Amino acid sequence: MPEPTANTTILEGDLARIQLPDVLSFIAMIRGSGKLVVRNAPLERTMHWKDGEIVFANSNSPEHSLGQFLLRNGKISAVQYEESRRRVTQQTRHGKLLVQMGAISPKDLWWGVKNQALEILYSLFTWKEGRFTFVDSVEDLSHERIVLSINTSSVIMEGIRRLDESARIREKITGLDMVFMKVPGAAPDFNALEMSEAEIAIYNNIDGKRTIRELIGQSDLTEFEVTRILFQLISARLIENAPEERGFRPVFLDVEDSPELLKIISTYNDMFGRLYESLQNAVGEDSARDIFMTVLQNAETDDLWAGVFFDQFGRFDENMLIANISELPFERRKAVLDEGLNTLLSVQLFEVSQHLDQAGKVEVFRFISDQKATIEKATA
Repeated sequence: MPEPTANTTILEGDLARIQLPDVLSFIAMIRGSGKLVVRNAPLERTMHWKDGEIVFANSNSPEHSLGQFLLRNGKISAVQYEESRRRVTQQTRHGKLLVQMGAISPKDLWWGVKNQALEILYSLFTWKEGRFTFVDSVEDLSHERIVLSINTSSVIMEGIRRLDESARIREKITGLDMVFMKVPGAAPDFNALEMSEAEIAIYNNIDGKRTIRELIGQSDLTEFEVTRILFQLISARLIENAPEERGFRPVFLDVEDSPELLKIISTYNDMFGRLYESLQNAVGEDSARDIFMTVLQNAETDDLWAGVFFDQFGRFDENMLIANISELPFERRKAVLDEGLNTLLSVQLFEVSQHLDQAGKVEVFRFISDQKATIEKATA
């Protein structure tokens, strides 16, 4: 194989045919130096390499900006983020400005840049399609004050692990404003559980008042790492939702349109609950949960379902759905609600019916038909 020259394309292809871990492993194996660009229009991720290790990464997605990352991980407040964003110029880097403002320390900046790059890398493991190109050229990164050295094997292992865990974590950890409390009388044996110092610190900081965002901000761990620890603690029955978490969600609907829309939401929730009960009886709790969550996750691109989850009875969070439609103009709320609920119900009904016998299908269809007739009568 001839020696590559500067700016030579070493590898390119389709992620649908060559998986990302294989691409990363190849570049590490040849100890490549250059730039790997992965595109799935309009998204683009870029990784800079030196001698087979990743030294920098960037993304064109706004949520991957350093400011957004620090805000999401509790290192800066919303006020500090907005103030710094107004003051950023082409000549002033956001991280440096935040340090100058006293919003973060230089240590926080290093932490942010490193973990921001890792988050960009891990986000690629969810991509099932896209194009990639690796060019053998070392770009001048002298303008980057913080250059990393990220072990490729570690990135691959963690990326695959996160891909497997993320869906299960989202079932229990549905937002960063959730509050957990220690289960009364549950005294953990840290040694027997083989808990790390970081896990113990998170557990000790849980007090029934701090939100997940606050727990993240008080640690040196990222959002994913903290939520993974919380998921483990929930699974071990060491922590549980604080009572205030579900009971005091604000309801934003205007008084005059609340009764009709709340009736629609409540009735659809009864239908989802009945579907879930029938599915659970047919396939068991774990499989039923997986089927329901998969359908909901596919619907998350719809703003109506952002942040909404199904509980253990197959019913969705009504207050979160109400909050989402409250962002819409008054005259559009009912139409959006009808379409979103009916679409998701239709998909769930199709999925559930694949697992029911004929009698079960008839029973479910009859129940849903009766409930929809009730809605039509109430809103006529």
